[in-house]
Amino acid sequence: MLSSIVWIVLSRVSVNGDLQACLQQAERLCAQLHNDHPTVYCATNGHTYNGSCILRKAICTEKYVNHHSLRLNATGNHCQHHVGGQTSTTTQRSLTQAEVALYGDITNEIDDRLASSRAKNITPEEALPIFSKQDHAHQSYVRNTKCWAYSLDLTSISPWNSHNGNRKAGTLVSPRHIIFARHYSIRLNSTIRFVDRNNRVVDRRLVKTKPLPNPPGTHGREWLGQSDLVVGLLETDVPSSITFAKVLPKNLTLIQPPTNVHVPVLSTDFEEKALVADFYSLSRYRGILRTPAGTSSRSDYFEPKIVGDSGNPSFFVIHDDLVLLFVFTFGGAGSGSSIVYHYDEINLLMSQLGGGYQLTDVDLSAFIGTHAPSQVILG
Repeated sequence: MLSSIVWIVLSRVSVNGDLQACLQQAERLCAQLHNDHPTVYCATNGHTYNGSCILRKAICTEKYVNHHSLRLNATGNHCQHHVGGQTSTTTQRSLTQAEVALYGDITNEIDDRLASSRAKNITPEEALPIFSKQDHAHQSYVRNTKCWAYSLDLTSISPWNSHNGNRKAGTLVSPRHIIFARHYSIRLNSTIRFVDRNNRVVDRRLVKTKPLPNPPGTHGREWLGQSDLVVGLLETDVPSSITFAKVLPKNLTLIQPPTNVHVPVLSTDFEEKALVADFYSLSRYRGILRTPAGTSSRSDYFEPKIVGDSGNPSFFVIHDDLVLLFVFTFGGAGSGSSIVYHYDEINLLMSQLGGGYQLTDVDLSAFIGTHAPSQVILG
C-alpha cells in the first residue's frame, strides 16, 4: 500500500477540473479497503493526512481546487520516516542570514502596507482595485488611492489591449519589451496600454513576438507547463513615466522556503485587483503560489485565479521594486513558467526581436553581499 500511494504526483490541470468525479473515484477506492490504512502521510506542503482515504481526497482537492501537485516526503506520526528511507522530523530547517534578511524585506513590503490599509479602516473590497476608474473606450483611468499597493509603482502592468480588452495581460520587462502567456497570446499589431502614476495613458503597438522554444522531448501542448511565455516588442520605447519590472538574478532558479515560512506575493487578475498569495516555490521551470492560511490577514486579499486571469503577473516586492516571478498559466492559488529559469532564453529572444534591451536584475546586494553567491538564499 505504501509504495502505491507515497509516490503519487498529480500534474496541474485547467480550472475546469472535475473535483466531484475525483472524489467519487476516491470513495470507490476507499470502499474496497475494509480498514483504512493507518499510516500518517506527510506532504511537502506541511500538511499530514491520517490514512490513505483521507490522502486520496486531499489529492483531489489539491489537484482541482488549488491546482497543486501533492508530494509526500515522509510517513509516521511525527513524519520521522522519510520516503527515501532516510529519517525526517517535523523540525523545520533554520534560515540562513541572507534568507532572513530577504524574506523579511519581501514580507514587510506587503504586510506593512496591508496593516497600514487596515489601520485606516479601508476594507479589503476597497483596497483591492488598482483603479477606481477604468474607462477603456475613452482612455480614462484613475488609480485607486485606497488600494493597499497604491504607493508601489505598478505601471509595468498593462490593464488593456486592443485584442481582448482587459484579458490576455502583458507585463513590461524593458522600455520596449513585454512578456505574456503563450497559451493566451496577444495578437500581433495589437495596441498595448499602460497607465502612468499620474493616470496618463501610454499606448504602444505590438510589432513583433517570439515564444519560448518548446523544451526538448515535449509534444503537443506539453510546453504549457514549462515554457508558457512569449516575448513581445513594442514599436517604440515607453516614456520614463512607465517603469518596467525587474527580475531575479539568473542563478536564482530554485527558491523554496521552509513550509512554515510564509512569504507574500503580489499578483493581479483581469479585473486589475492587487491580490496577495503566499509563495510556495520557484523550482526549475515553474513558480507556484499557495493559498494563505484562513487565520492570516492576507487571506482577505486573496482570490483564486480563474479563467481570464492567465498572463497576469506575480511579483516579489523588494525595496519597492516589482520583481517578476512568472505570469499565470494555471488557476487555484496560481502558477506559471519561471522567468528566471528561462532568463537566458528570454534575453536571446529580446536580442532577436531588437530594441536594444535585456532583462534587469533586482539588486540583492543588501541581502547577500556584493561577492556572495546568490545560491545562499535558496531553500
